[in-house]
Amino acid sequence: MNRPTPYRLNDANALKLLREVAADSARVVLLPHARQRMKQRQVTLPQVLEVLRKGRLTEPAALDIHGNWKVTVKALTCGQSVTVAGAIEMQKEPGKRVLVITLFGSD
Repeated sequence: MNRPTPYRLNDANALKLLREVAADSARVVLLPHARQRMKQRQVTLPQVLEVLRKGRLTEPAALDIHGNWKVTVKALTCGQSVTVAGAIEMQKEPGKRVLVITLFGSD
């Protein structure tokens, strides 16, 4: 069986693509675990979007087992340091959506 060659991204291109996708909030999907963490940590959707749109990578972008690019970005938003872990979907329509997997923050 021939598997498609994964779309290759370096860190700069992954960050650029992440920001392009996150510019449209309708393309950002919060997974249930991320919603739970947002509630626990009192982080709002606008804060998550700001981190995705303006944050810096905290670790190299990496291809996951689903063929998506995992990214972890961090930014200061509303006086709180927030880190968001997500995946840029690459299987169906490359770069169509960002899945927010989890997040963590500190005061």
